[in-house]
Amino acid sequence: MDYKISKKLSYLFLSFALISSFISCDQVESEPDDSDILISEVTGKWVVDMIYNGDPQGTNTISIYNTGANDTDMMWIDDLEHSWGLKAKTPLNFEALTFGGSDLDELYFDVTVTISEGKIVKGGATTPSGDVVDSISFKAEFSDIPGEIWEYSGYKSTAKINDLP
Repeated sequence: MDYKISKKLSYLFLSFALISSFISCDQVESEPDDSDILISEVTGKWVVDMIYNGDPQGTNTISIYNTGANDTDMMWIDDLEHSWGLKAKTPLNFEALTFGGSDLDELYFDVTVTISEGKIVKGGATTPSGDVVDSISFKAEFSDIPGEIWEYSGYKSTAKINDLP
């Protein structure tokens, strides 16, 4: 008889442990909202004109986003392979809204890139649809094409159809 009671108590204990493991797990939202991103003023999609060695290369989008550390002194800049291929973590002066650095690791093609003259101007551009938004400009020189400069300049995307490239 002690064996039956022990067996029933074991089942009861295992059932309790299993049920409590399902109940105790709270689902946590995995996506932070913009208020969690310390550099949210500069993050997002940007519509830029690209010039390579003085020749226009068209208009496309780039993305700027925060690093995993979510600090204010670094940011990712990513052209989504719309030009030569630029995905690099670059130093950021958040107070002055300037950015750039030398010999940064470029992740699409495993080269280095120097980003210079990077700046964001609050309210510095007007979109084709007439909205006043922030402007961005910078230059990039890649180690696999030294001396040849990519220039990017444009505005923060409003996502309106008339403002997209």
